[in-house]
Amino acid sequence: MLTETLVADKKYSVEEYFELEKTSEIRHEFINGDIFAMPGESKKANEIAGNIYVSLRNSFKKRALKVYNHDVRLMLENNRYRYPDIVVAPTIDDEDSHAITQPVLIVEVFSENSVKTDTVDKLREYSILPTLQYYLIVSQEEPFVEIYAKNADKWEFSYFTDLQESIELTALDASILMGDIFEGIF
Repeated sequence: MLTETLVADKKYSVEEYFELEKTSEIRHEFINGDIFAMPGESKKANEIAGNIYVSLRNSFKKRALKVYNHDVRLMLENNRYRYPDIVVAPTIDDEDSHAITQPVLIVEVFSENSVKTDTVDKLREYSILPTLQYYLIVSQEEPFVEIYAKNADKWEFSYFTDLQESIELTALDASILMGDIFEGIF
């Protein structure tokens, strides 16, 4: 198993990272030669991500889009690999059997420990992906969803707090209800 000491002491190649991930019991993100262990998530974050997964999967069931959760890597530019909580990609995104290369929607459920990474670092990394249309950042502490939506070459920000609201994903001809996201939570 990959340990924190091993992770911190060495710069890894992408190939070494892939080999380590094959045998590791936990997931790791890869950022420019550094490997970061992914901490386990709370039950609440897992339920929220599961609710989103089910809702999106139902929305895209008869469409050429696939919904993936937690354990499928997202390939970014500049030797970076992340594990988003949820990622939606077209069925034609089949270049790599273990990584998404053409995401259209990414969801991260944040905790107190991950809020900076999710709202700053990942926002910056994800927003330059040419295929990405939506980035949702979801709180597990209150009904709150930030959404970044691509409109031509600009990103627009909005947020939702009302469990009765519907988040419209017009570029994907879909929507997701706040009440569905937080069902059984609040």
